[in-house]
Amino acid sequence: MKLIISEKPSLGRAIMKSLGEKFTKQDEYYESENYYVVPLHGHILELKDFEEYPENEGKYMWSVKNLPFFPQTYEYKISRGNKKIYDTIKKLLKKDEVTEVIHCGDADREGQIIVDLVLEKLGNTKPVTRPFIKSTTPEGLQKAFAERKPNEEYINVNAEGKTRSYVDFDFGINLSRYATKRTGTKEGLNVGRVIGAIVTEIYNRDLAIEQFVPRDYFKVESDLEIKLTSKEEFNVDAKEPDRAKAEAAAYAARLNAADAIVKDVKKSNQTKRSPRLFSQTDLQGAANKRFGFAPKRTLKAAQSLYEKGLITYPRTNTSYMAEGDRGMIAGTLKKLGPEFEMKPVFDNSKVDGHSAITPTGSYREVTGDELKIYQMVLDRFKAVFCKEPCTVLKTAMTIDCIENGSDIIETFKVSGEVPLTPGWKKYEPVSEQTTVLPELNVGDAVDHDFQPVAAQTKPPAHHTVTSLGKWMQNPFRKSDEDEIDYAKMLSGMEIGTEATRAAIIDKAIAKDYIKLTKNTYTIEPNGRFLVETCRALGIDMSSVKTAEMGKNTKAVSRGERTSEEVLTEVRQEIEEIIGSGASLGEATESDLICPRCGKHLKDSLSKLECDCGYTIWKTVAKKRLDEATIKSIIKGEKTPLLKGFKGRSGKSFSAYLIPKEDGSVAFEFPPREEKVSIGNCPKCGKPVYENKKGFGCSGWKADGTGCDFVIWKYDRATKKRIGIKEAKKLLIQKED
Repeated sequence: MKLIISEKPSLGRAIMKSLGEKFTKQDEYYESENYYVVPLHGHILELKDFEEYPENEGKYMWSVKNLPFFPQTYEYKISRGNKKIYDTIKKLLKKDEVTEVIHCGDADREGQIIVDLVLEKLGNTKPVTRPFIKSTTPEGLQKAFAERKPNEEYINVNAEGKTRSYVDFDFGINLSRYATKRTGTKEGLNVGRVIGAIVTEIYNRDLAIEQFVPRDYFKVESDLEIKLTSKEEFNVDAKEPDRAKAEAAAYAARLNAADAIVKDVKKSNQTKRSPRLFSQTDLQGAANKRFGFAPKRTLKAAQSLYEKGLITYPRTNTSYMAEGDRGMIAGTLKKLGPEFEMKPVFDNSKVDGHSAITPTGSYREVTGDELKIYQMVLDRFKAVFCKEPCTVLKTAMTIDCIENGSDIIETFKVSGEVPLTPGWKKYEPVSEQTTVLPELNVGDAVDHDFQPVAAQTKPPAHHTVTSLGKWMQNPFRKSDEDEIDYAKMLSGMEIGTEATRAAIIDKAIAKDYIKLTKNTYTIEPNGRFLVETCRALGIDMSSVKTAEMGKNTKAVSRGERTSEEVLTEVRQEIEEIIGSGASLGEATESDLICPRCGKHLKDSLSKLECDCGYTIWKTVAKKRLDEATIKSIIKGEKTPLLKGFKGRSGKSFSAYLIPKEDGSVAFEFPPREEKVSIGNCPKCGKPVYENKKGFGCSGWKADGTGCDFVIWKYDRATKKRIGIKEAKKLLIQKED
């Protein structure tokens, strides 16, 4: 018998389907003639918290004097709700007939340690093999099982995964507790390598936008036969605001008095390069742009498609394919038909385990988000492997403005293109502004009428889902147009990993550090507080530091560094930060006046306070107050309705803040919206109201003694969802 441990139930089901044996369901596992299959639910073990180590018994581990704490040996505990699964694996491993364990974690470092940790904690001594699963189709799984290798060959991947986990544990828990206690905030600060770098990057971008000083200037343009824009700019001087416009008008008049003559015309047929296959980051950016999906939503749909065997493994950071995938791609192309052919997308030097996301060649009916994401992956695949080239007729024209018959004032270069063959654009249209130039020859005159046009320099753009994703892949990239530096990326010079980024961004949003509106990220007051606190305490959350740490942990997987070396460096840094006792900065006198005694309030990172005892904390219920809200409190005014407060359970709520005499505040909650009845209960005649799961009688009581009439929103018998219109009709029918 072989014991198969899968990372999740869906993968376990796919594996059983591929093995061609009859499985029966037991308590926490499945059994056939030759296999036991135990599906996990992701991580069933988690690192113990500081208080759970015996050496910390009786210590208050939120005290700065007890920090930092570094475990001698990192200890794991069974996470909530997973003891039965753990005990099941323990029981099956003891069976004499089990001669091999097949490790079916996802094919990445997270998947590696999820299963490894369980086997290590149980002290397993039986042989373990590891299939590298790229596709969950029956064919893909059968191939992976046939080619499985001894798990020992992945020992460095195991070491890298653990090192990342230990680094995050040491850095995050120690410095989160330290920063929280140093600021005196009750809400807690989440100081982490990756979340910190992301929040800092958005903070820096937003700060650059806020501090940007626009420059007014005039440019000179003609928009008659061909649009011509001069390279000359005339800056507006505040002391002489009209001078720039006058200079621009004079230059325009000079150009208008000159002859605009075509100096050169070049025409050529050019092939437009197709887009690249999707990496996870590219897919998330494209889905956000097209459908407004947040990164986590796209990854959820893609993961489900992978588990259904429709696309390859989605957590990949490359747009290239490994050489070993040629056969799989050839099979998919054959199914698509003769309009497609092999293309040069195979390059092992740009693939770190997982190739780009492609369809598997299998299909089953999907709907909703999954259908949208699947269609995007399929269309991109077709675009990349389309046989017909996408060609255009490109025209490049040079125009000289000449005065006095020979003196060139300025030379203009313009270009245009006309589509010839659609090629890959049949499958993935691109909205482009095409400039069609008139048919002009060398020596022809061009109609022109230059005019001064007021303009202003623009600030940097806020980060979008696409730009932040590309930045995380390579934080040292000079522009969005640059080719990704795969050498840096594959050496670990990234911010986070494809497997973790979406969840970390989602966590930053949940903590109100950043905000995602449509496709734009902005910093929130809580995020500003986090970044400014860490800078004051000497905690380096820069992209340079974070990427360097990623490089160090990646080196562990290649055997270039040991886990102990990397952890020693991290621990030294943590000790220096906590040992320095860096000042948060003395409170400075602000412009705000204390309403109790009339003195200027003293401003610090955490609060505004006065010698008379009046104090306003800048964070209330895990929400950082903005300047306008603080000013309302000082004036003794009830604030507008504010969103984003969080209770002890972590649940968000909205409230008004009512100032008290000492600067503290009380919550005032908005009145609940009055429920509107959708009809009368056919059993007792009382009103029926809509709730989360159905439409229930208001005569229901918590003790079960009331009316039990309800129309569920999901009808299990018909497998249909019932909306308010259908519910009203059902009520009328029951009354009749």
